[in-house]
Amino acid sequence: MRFDYRIFHIDCTARHDEDGAYYTHARITHVPDERTPHLEVFDSGDLDGFPNEWDALHCVRSWAIAWCDEVLA
Repeated sequence: MRFDYRIFHIDCTARHDEDGAYYTHARITHVPDERTPHLEVFDSGDLDGFPNEWDALHCVRSWAIAWCDEVLA
């Protein structure tokens, strides 16, 4: 799931593991602008496990948006 939110580009993924759970990950990119002239990338690492892909992607999307809001606060 890829989307833009405010000044960030967010790529959320859920990988299906051997244990049957879907583990989430977010890669958040801040595109350079006049205040920050270089590309910044944050990788969340695995965040949590979920029983299905839809729940995993919904949760990681919400987590990424909250992370972006906190960075900009």
